[in-house]
Amino acid sequence: MDYIAVKEAAEKFQLSERRVQKLCETNRIDGCKMVSGIWLIPTTATKPSDERLSAIPESKNYMTLKELCEKLGISTATGRNWIKLGKLTPEYTQKQTPYFSKKYVSSLRAELQSGKNKALKSRRNKKFVSGNSLYNFYVSEQCQNIPSLQNLLALISDNEIDLDVSTIQLIIADCALQLFTHKQELQISEKKNLLLQFLRGHFTIGEYDRLINDLIDNIETAIKFCQENPLIFNIDYIYEPNEDILGLIYISCKNIGNRKATGSYYTPTKVVKRLISKLNFQSTQKILDPCCGTGNFLMQLPTNISFDSIFGNDIDTASVKITRLNMALKYGAPITSIYEHITELNYLTDYTITNFQYIIGNPPWGYEFSEEEKSKLRNIFKSVAGKNIESYDAFIEQAFNHLSNNGHLTFVLPEAILNVKAHTNIRKLILKNCSIKNLDFLGNTFNGVQCPCIILDLQYTQSTFSTLGMNVNTGTESFTINTERKITPDYFSFVTTDEEYNVLNKIKNISTASFLLGNAEFALGIVTGNNNKYISGEKTVENEMVLKGADISKYHINPATNYIVFKPESFQQVAPTEMYRANEKLLYRFISSQLVFAYDDHQTLSLNSCNIVIPKIAGIKIKYVLAILNSRIAQFIYKREFNSVKVLRSHIENIPIPLVDEITQNRIITVTDKLIAGLELKEAEMVYEELDTLIAEVFNLNSYEMEIIKKAVDGENKFLA
Repeated sequence: MDYIAVKEAAEKFQLSERRVQKLCETNRIDGCKMVSGIWLIPTTATKPSDERLSAIPESKNYMTLKELCEKLGISTATGRNWIKLGKLTPEYTQKQTPYFSKKYVSSLRAELQSGKNKALKSRRNKKFVSGNSLYNFYVSEQCQNIPSLQNLLALISDNEIDLDVSTIQLIIADCALQLFTHKQELQISEKKNLLLQFLRGHFTIGEYDRLINDLIDNIETAIKFCQENPLIFNIDYIYEPNEDILGLIYISCKNIGNRKATGSYYTPTKVVKRLISKLNFQSTQKILDPCCGTGNFLMQLPTNISFDSIFGNDIDTASVKITRLNMALKYGAPITSIYEHITELNYLTDYTITNFQYIIGNPPWGYEFSEEEKSKLRNIFKSVAGKNIESYDAFIEQAFNHLSNNGHLTFVLPEAILNVKAHTNIRKLILKNCSIKNLDFLGNTFNGVQCPCIILDLQYTQSTFSTLGMNVNTGTESFTINTERKITPDYFSFVTTDEEYNVLNKIKNISTASFLLGNAEFALGIVTGNNNKYISGEKTVENEMVLKGADISKYHINPATNYIVFKPESFQQVAPTEMYRANEKLLYRFISSQLVFAYDDHQTLSLNSCNIVIPKIAGIKIKYVLAILNSRIAQFIYKREFNSVKVLRSHIENIPIPLVDEITQNRIITVTDKLIAGLELKEAEMVYEELDTLIAEVFNLNSYEMEIIKKAVDGENKFLA
């Protein structure tokens, strides 16, 4: 078959090229296909009618794009992109709205889960990941059941056993029976396929039979599954105190995409134990895990605590069933108490038990609430007033309602809660009601998740926040804060020792200084929307150099090999042209753990990883500002005050710029010009030291104070040369 391009088809159909492109994307031109990113249209194709449907399809047979995306666990934006790339094929289109048959969606979902469809291989589309993986990081390194779990998952994969919650629960039930019989030393004549024997009534574990039966949705189906898959029920497990083997089975088998969609990130046992070790539990104090998952936090509690004091809750039905089993195994509690204490409720709206001395756990992160849920939560909680609701903010606020006076709320949380603007409201509530007793920085804790985490231990004092006695572990050092510090809800920064805090205060409170807040123009670099299309590695007569963040070093620009034809109307997002073409401007790395600013007087273009600031402080020269922003002192502020890996406008605006005379500025600029010109590393380091000495003088810092700064930012000038 012969094909024509979009341009030729547009002429043939007397439509715009954009309209033809849209028709291809929604599969409305018969036989069209995408090859190497280009739509090809059969020469025999006819112009489609304005719409292929005169009415919206019956909802019982079709899904909208939004519904399809929810089913696949991807964003609507990703879904639209997949249509453009030909990875999704609508069956009908009504008023430019694509519809997909439910049969098609079901088939596509199965292909994605099985791995047959490779559409999710790209970096951005990992939310719905196929296959099963052993989350062995979840348990301790000494866990003896790991080989059994590896064997289980290998058998599931080799035999292509389809897993859903019901079948996973059967595997868990068999393991639980083995753990009970092993712990209770029950004598069972046939130790293989215990679940099948249990289902046939050949043995009992007493009152805990009820917990096993909770995992069986249908006895006949369960018996059939056991008979058809004997190998996975012939694996041996042993009881290990404080090892959540049942939870490990569940989270290893459960689809990764589903975990992310519900904000569930199961906490490694080593982190759970670290959290527990921070708290001084008394045997009669009430303890709650409001989002207990499979119960690992409750399993790691000290042995002197009675189950009468322990409570757990979750909205995931299977998780609650597993937690109840784990509580029976660890505590041997009466079955009635287990059901009373381990509940399946919506903690944010339906949980009513109060007066807990400890609320612990790992609340969901990024839970995708429905619009109806968001509306309801906004009426309940002060911390979730914005358009987007972060689930762990609501969990923290709700926990305040369930704590006794001076009770502890200790959660594993993203580090973002300390400094990201979206969490300002919850920080306001913390300042009003709590003090922080312990703060541990964990780094990237969760397997495959790039998100620095913390353990935050709040004491609910119902009085104004105090920093006295706060224990901080930064990951490299531990210290106690023995000063009363002024804290605002804009940022929670507690990574400074008392010595560093005093130096930081001196810098921030310099009497003769200005700030770039209200005294500068800021602009983002170009967002092309398609770098492959617009960025070239070859120089031509039409294009010009465009900079990325990686092209920026402190003070100067490195030779770049990316080129672009500057057509602002073609790009997804672009700043006013005069910002790029300014006679003088400063460029800075956006994604960076340190401040990296360069000087540009060649009107160079930049992409969005390389942003722009043009200082406008009266009487202050731009190169002098450059020297301040690149100094150790500015880096000290950035690291200790903001502790970020993204250089935000608000960070830059909060760095003081000492107001000095022109002679002092020129003396600093003379040294700065050497670094702008570019030097070899050793020479650059010597000049940088000279420059930092001059800048220390304008901040009135002595040698002892500069040593404190150098120690804090040691080794963070890797972008100097």
